[in-house]
Amino acid sequence: MAMDKSAADAYVYSKASGMLAKSFVGSRAVRLFNVHTLQELWGLVFETEVPVIPETLLAKALEAEAQKKFIAEFKSLINNYSSPSDIYATLLHSYEYENLKEIGAALCFREEKMPEIADVSPFNFIHYDKWPKIEEMTAGSALSWYNKVPLVSEQQKNDYRIDSTYIRELWNSCSKIKASCRPVVKDLFFKKICLDNVLWALRLKIYYGMGRDEIVSHLAYSSDERSRKDIFIQDALKVIDWETDNWESWKDWKHVDLLNPHEEGVVWNVDPRWIYNVSRKEYVRKAYRLFHLYPFTECPLVCWFIVKQNELDNIRTASESLRLSVPSEQAMENAGILEVTNHV
Repeated sequence: MAMDKSAADAYVYSKASGMLAKSFVGSRAVRLFNVHTLQELWGLVFETEVPVIPETLLAKALEAEAQKKFIAEFKSLINNYSSPSDIYATLLHSYEYENLKEIGAALCFREEKMPEIADVSPFNFIHYDKWPKIEEMTAGSALSWYNKVPLVSEQQKNDYRIDSTYIRELWNSCSKIKASCRPVVKDLFFKKICLDNVLWALRLKIYYGMGRDEIVSHLAYSSDERSRKDIFIQDALKVIDWETDNWESWKDWKHVDLLNPHEEGVVWNVDPRWIYNVSRKEYVRKAYRLFHLYPFTECPLVCWFIVKQNELDNIRTASESLRLSVPSEQAMENAGILEVTNHV
């Protein structure tokens, strides 16, 4: 039952704090990778009886249950408010956008059954009961443009537009939160979006050999204008032309602390995977710190979502690693828990 706001703020902050203290993030995440079987992992994460299903299906069931638990816990927290902040629904909408990608792909390949989706009801905007009529499923939403079954060749373009739409919804929602914590929350997401653009630009350049203009067309923008002056792409524009094997080009970069180490006299190449893992850990650490700095605002639950989503990623990585018999040390490296190896 929803409470008045002051009571809800106090209750939610206390409840969310307790949940975070038990989360498998940071040093506690190592426990996920110290188990030896999927059955052990299930017992550690859920403390419930392991389903009697084939081993090949258990990993998928474990990951689905972990996601379901994460979403249910977040909804249980925000349901204490009679009028939850828009930012909470927007965070859940990240799953709606991913759901639509899966739905579009299923329709593209003429699948008769709707794929498994993340249930964020009552915060959903996709009308799942209208399957398989895509134009009715997206009607009245920010994704109403997705109104026909895509061709295989259109999938990537549609996914890019879906991601861009979500980023804009997230950014707009940040502008509506309480003034006392608005700057720090906006800064948290702003830096992540900008750095994601840098990483995407580097991957497209290094792994796909794309040129500047093509890379710029694939970046995330704050508006449909897609201006070269857009606030989200400035960091990416600065590094697109830098030589990826020249330390001198990168040593004064404002994010130099995220770079893979350079040793004098040793061949060096910028490593997007290293940057991603280091930045992801710092992003989660910062969210954890901010959780406690702005109680009784939207900040704690926004940060809770970020930290617990990292926990979900850790659980998925541990599950997949056990399924594929990946050594625990390598699995932790993949999860960003251990330092990545400098592949030079």
